[in-house]
Amino acid sequence: MIFLVPVLFFSCVKEAEDNLDDIEKFNLYDPATKAQVKFIHAYTPLTLGGAPALSTTSNGFRITMNDTKINGATNTSSSTNTFMYGSVFPPTTAYSFFSPGQSSFKFIMNRIVSGAYAPVTGDEVFNASVSLEAGKQYSLFIADPYPAPGVYAIEDNFPEPPRNQFAFRFVNLCGDAASRFDVISLRFGPLFTNVSYREVRDYTIRDVPFVADTIYLRTAGTNTTVSQINTFLPGAQRVYTLYARGKTGVTGRTPSITFYTNR
Repeated sequence: MIFLVPVLFFSCVKEAEDNLDDIEKFNLYDPATKAQVKFIHAYTPLTLGGAPALSTTSNGFRITMNDTKINGATNTSSSTNTFMYGSVFPPTTAYSFFSPGQSSFKFIMNRIVSGAYAPVTGDEVFNASVSLEAGKQYSLFIADPYPAPGVYAIEDNFPEPPRNQFAFRFVNLCGDAASRFDVISLRFGPLFTNVSYREVRDYTIRDVPFVADTIYLRTAGTNTTVSQINTFLPGAQRVYTLYARGKTGVTGRTPSITFYTNR
C-alpha cells in the first residue's frame, strides 16, 4: 500500500495534465469558437494615387487585421505573397481563422523602398470595420462600389451537398454597375438570371456531371456571351462561388466570370 499510493497519485496528475492539454488544443482550433474569412480581390483600377499599376507584375496589397499583417507579404518584393487582382486568400479551400468580434481590416499597397515596407499617403485603399461571429464563415471582397472603393462582406452559409452532388451560388461584382447578367450552364441550362450589381444569388445544388461543363456569363435576356468558364468539373460534395468581376475599358480587366471553392 505504501508503494502504491505515490504511483496512483502520479497517474492522476498525469491524466489531469493530458486532459488540460487536450482542452487547450480544442479551444485553439475548434471552428465553433472562431470566425473564418476568405478574401477575394475584384477591384479593377490599375493605378492608385499615381502609384504603380496593381497588376500581376507590380504592387499587391498586404492585408492587416487590427494592424497585424495576415497574408505573408514580404519586404523583399512588392508582389510576393501579396493580394493581387483576381486572387483569393487563402488560395485553397481553407479559410483564415480569426477571433470573433469587431475587427478592422486594411488593404494597403505593399510599397517596398530599399528593402523596407514604406507606405505613403493613399496606399491604404480599403479600411473596413467588420463584425465577425464565432462559428461562421465569410467571403470578404474588395470590389468597385460607387462612388468610392470599399469592402463587401457576405456570409458563406452553404449547405453540405449530398453524395454525388455539389452546390454553387453567384455574386455580381462587375464594375459596370448598370449591367445585369444571366449565368448559363451547358449541362444544366439557366442557373441564375437577371442578376444586378452586388446581388447575391443563393446556393443551388446539382448532380455532379459526368463530363466537364461550360459556364457562360451573358448579358441578361440575350445570347451575348461576355465571358465563360471552360472545362468546369465540380467535385462531389464541393461548394463553389461563381462571381463576375472586371470593368469595361480597363485593360486586362474587362468583365468576366470566375469562381473559388468554399468547401
